[in-house]
Amino acid sequence: MRFHRMTTTKDNAWEQSWKIYQSNFPSGEQRLLMDQKRALVDDRYHCMAILDHDEVVGIVFYWVLPSVLFVEYLAIGEAFKGRGIGSAVLSMLKQQPGRLILEIDPPIDETSIRRMNFYKRDGWVLNPYLHMNLPLRVGDEEVPLRVMTVDTILSEVEYDAFLSLLMTDIIQYGEGCPRP
Repeated sequence: MRFHRMTTTKDNAWEQSWKIYQSNFPSGEQRLLMDQKRALVDDRYHCMAILDHDEVVGIVFYWVLPSVLFVEYLAIGEAFKGRGIGSAVLSMLKQQPGRLILEIDPPIDETSIRRMNFYKRDGWVLNPYLHMNLPLRVGDEEVPLRVMTVDTILSEVEYDAFLSLLMTDIIQYGEGCPRP
């Protein structure tokens, strides 16, 4: 298994990766294709297809920011779930520099609790901060999410710095947001 970085929608892995993206996240948490294209040219954005023998089995889209590696999207293709791919991806991400951070849905139903427990088994901890996902599409509302980090929770100073990065560096790639 390996990561393959996509920097254009013309990449051979793009079509299958985009299908996995669209089928695994609510539309309110997804970028429009034109905004995704803008993000692809940002050197800090790593839009990765997860390949197994050149077959796209999942995606991991993350941001390399000052002292932070923010995992914005991680999804495994439906046909490949339950094979340990997600755990392997998390292990690969832990080898990268920077504090690992990701967002999950609040653990309120069977699916969201199962997802949270998957991360907990891998050493992630749920942070106590009330966190709202900024809308990436015009007309959408903020979505309540929870932040998880590896091993220890973020201090309030670290969380505030992370939130500032989201609001200045990442939201610019949402619909209707100021262009860089």
